[in-house]
Amino acid sequence: MKIHVVTALLGAVMAAGAMQSNAADPQADPGKRGGLLLQADIDYGGDDVATVYFEDDSSQDLKAGQGLAISLGGWFRPIESSPFELQASVGYKFSTTAASNADIGMQRMLLQLEGLYRWPNGFYAGGGLMQHMSPKLDGDGFFPDVDFDDATGFNLEVGWKWISLHYTDISYSSDGFEDVDGSHFGVRLTWRVGAK
Repeated sequence: MKIHVVTALLGAVMAAGAMQSNAADPQADPGKRGGLLLQADIDYGGDDVATVYFEDDSSQDLKAGQGLAISLGGWFRPIESSPFELQASVGYKFSTTAASNADIGMQRMLLQLEGLYRWPNGFYAGGGLMQHMSPKLDGDGFFPDVDFDDATGFNLEVGWKWISLHYTDISYSSDGFEDVDGSHFGVRLTWRVGAK
């Protein structure tokens, strides 16, 4: 599964590069060199870490990688005329279940450092490090909470203008609890203040 996701993302990067020949003038003014950014991720994937059963005999699995993430940070082009850009952000990711009488879910803080290459036609691709700090599975009294160790993973991203697809390869470990695959794919929306 991981190999297929990475292959698909790399294929999208190559397709975006091929479109470069039809892009606007590469010498066009790239705009400001830096600014702020706000990101929202909707992610899905990873191992099941909990299953909630409902009165109507249905159930819901909570996956280690799923959730909604909100991040705030900045972006900067080290070389004024270069399409290469660095991004850094800090955020919060959480997930919960549909149970009305329980607040079972996962939460963690995020740190991300990423390098992106932007083509003049709006396409971009990149990758970098993703740090998940204090990942926690909250059992809300129905089962003991699980505190995982901080985890470092790798993120790949390909997108166009303000929307992208990304894949994060990461795993969680904890004393007395088997390792959990928190890898996930998702849709990312990015608002870059100061961008052209």
